[in-house]
Amino acid sequence: MSKLSQSIRAIGRSPFLWGILGSVGFYALVHYGPLGLPLVKRYFAGHPVEYIETIMFAVGLAALTIKLFDTFAQRAALGDSPLGPAVKTSQPAEQCDALLARLDRLPERRWGEYYISRLRAALKHVRWRGSADSLGDELKYLSDVDAAHVHSGHGLFRVIVWAIPILGFLGTVIGITMALNGIDFSAMDQSMFKVLKGLGLKFDTTALALSLAIILMFVHFCVEQLENRLLEEVDSRVQDELFDRFPAVPGGADGQIVAMQRMTEMMLQASETLARRQAELWRDSVESAAEQWSKMAEAAGGQVQAAMSAATGELSRQAEVLQRAVEAAGEVTRLEDALNRNLASLAGAKHFQQTVLSLAAAVNMLSARLAESPGTTPQINLEPSRRATHAA
Repeated sequence: MSKLSQSIRAIGRSPFLWGILGSVGFYALVHYGPLGLPLVKRYFAGHPVEYIETIMFAVGLAALTIKLFDTFAQRAALGDSPLGPAVKTSQPAEQCDALLARLDRLPERRWGEYYISRLRAALKHVRWRGSADSLGDELKYLSDVDAAHVHSGHGLFRVIVWAIPILGFLGTVIGITMALNGIDFSAMDQSMFKVLKGLGLKFDTTALALSLAIILMFVHFCVEQLENRLLEEVDSRVQDELFDRFPAVPGGADGQIVAMQRMTEMMLQASETLARRQAELWRDSVESAAEQWSKMAEAAGGQVQAAMSAATGELSRQAEVLQRAVEAAGEVTRLEDALNRNLASLAGAKHFQQTVLSLAAAVNMLSARLAESPGTTPQINLEPSRRATHAA
């Protein structure tokens, strides 16, 4: 429940709010409605103190009415057990956590009920003590606490019931004082007549205050009786709910035997819990160690695989380098052969050039001689040799 909802709920349950609203409605009927009778106006609207008395009476009546409706609502809610069906066998104190969880799942508007708060406090006591040996004494203590809470809840009402008669007497005293101050000593007979005639009206505030206080006390008695009956029903229901679930230890020798038996059972349960916890710890340790070894193995395998991959890649690169070196060596060999052939060709070409030059010189000499002998023009056909042609 949010803070806004809590504030709205608190305002809705405020007796001052409903008391003031009720007073406003009542005086609206007195001054403008069917309650505007002379007697009503005399006792409720004849003096300012009467207004205050009426408002205080309305606030007190609203507080009692709110408590009355709350008591009826709590008695109606006692029909269903919030803890589920009662178990006739003994339950360990550890079950208190599950029962408290059931109470926590109830609507928050029910958490303030005497029945729910009593169950919650008793279950917390059993859980804290670890057994229900002193549950009876605790329930008596909680019953006294709730009775004191009921008594303190009527503090506002007691103040109002005390203040209303005091206000009535105060209004009477103020009226008498004002009447006495109005005496005219020069006309004593007429002044005393007016004073005595008005004194009857001055006691109206006291009469109204006493009447309203009597009504409030009667209503308070009825509401208080209903609340006490509610507490008795809560005591009975809580005992039925918890004593069947957590049986108390009987007195005497039988009680000691039962106590020893419960102590033995608690020791056995504690030993079983400890052994189970130890086994769980060992299992967790083994699983953790196995998980760590698995992670380490995976990490080592990954490192080895990475190293093998790196080594394989390095070997592949070296093989490629060797292959390239072999290919380069073969290429060098081919280049050397081509170079030798080229050198040989160049050598042959150089010899052919010299031959051609010699032939050219010889042809020139023959041409010169033939020119000297007329009538004859021999044809000279110079066919190149096959080697020279091949070399070229």
